[in-house]
Amino acid sequence: MSENAPRAVPVPTAPSRGTRRRRPPRLATTSGVLTYVFIALAVLLPVPYMLQLPGPVFNTLGDYQGDSMIEVSGAKTYPTDGRIDMLTVAVSGGPGRDVYASQALGALINGQQTVIPSEAYYPLDTTREDVAETNAVEMSSSQDVAVAAAMGQLDKSYSVHLLVDDVVADSPAQGSLRKGDRLMSVNGKKLDSDPEAASIMSQTVQSADSVDLVIDRDGKTEHITIKPDDVEGRKAIGITMKQDFDFPVDVAFNVDGVGGPSAGTMFALAIIDELTPGALTGGKHVAGTGEIDPTGTVGPIGGARQKVAAATENGATLFLSPADNCAEVLSAADQSKITVARIDTLDDAVTAVEQYAEGDTSDLPKCSVDGADNNEKGQ
Repeated sequence: MSENAPRAVPVPTAPSRGTRRRRPPRLATTSGVLTYVFIALAVLLPVPYMLQLPGPVFNTLGDYQGDSMIEVSGAKTYPTDGRIDMLTVAVSGGPGRDVYASQALGALINGQQTVIPSEAYYPLDTTREDVAETNAVEMSSSQDVAVAAAMGQLDKSYSVHLLVDDVVADSPAQGSLRKGDRLMSVNGKKLDSDPEAASIMSQTVQSADSVDLVIDRDGKTEHITIKPDDVEGRKAIGITMKQDFDFPVDVAFNVDGVGGPSAGTMFALAIIDELTPGALTGGKHVAGTGEIDPTGTVGPIGGARQKVAAATENGATLFLSPADNCAEVLSAADQSKITVARIDTLDDAVTAVEQYAEGDTSDLPKCSVDGADNNEKGQ
């Protein structure tokens, strides 16, 4: 064959009418199925996280479910005005409640919500009932401590006793201590009538090889010696404690359904407002948060981001932030709408509210991103 002769090229045969062959769209079909599977997992797959969201806001100077939220009796009280808001955090998930992957992703996008591992707050065997009971106990304790802090701020004397609340089975204290025992002293340190008795007791147990207790049981004094056990790197004798207060005034709280310890500072402010002439807020709208101890020291809380968002949404113009929550509060606060003041003590909180009521914010203790006091004037 000549090199210039045309070469034969195969020509595909046209399919006959009605017999056209189609390649099954297997790849597309498989991809579509996987997409639906992933979507279903995102919607239906539980994840071990909890979501913190802004919760309800309560005016401690106002009413709740038709009754005064805080009612003081047994002493002269005064009319007040304005608002002192306690703030809450709504929690989605946790023991007995599922959070799904899509919810967690949405919360990460939403700047007002926080995603946290459930195990950071609750052991795996915690039940919903355990959570409710703990929240109720913490709320009750925060009320007593708030009254104690308010009495201290107003220089009103009160008595307090440290009691054994429960004895752990098979612990060093079993057989030696009983529920209701009044702890008078530990290793020579007085506990009775000391607002910081619980802290003194805990610190002493941690640092001692032997714990010498003087207790009052049914009106009789007894001396007891207990050797602490080492429990997960900490010393313990196996008791829980509670403080029994006797105040010169009666304070009733109407906060059913609300739990946790973080309302203590706002409760204390409201009590002080009712027991002193004039409106502490000057008729203005104040909100804040902070756990408090009987000496008036304010401690940090969880959910600060959600609380400042809720305070702003409800119209508060001053937010009282515990020092250790300053960075989180500043990252979430719209400071064009709300002024943020740092508080380390109840006295700081009272002073900040009084100054704000007078229209002067130049000397308010300011938050900084590291939680330290910022001495610069203004926000």
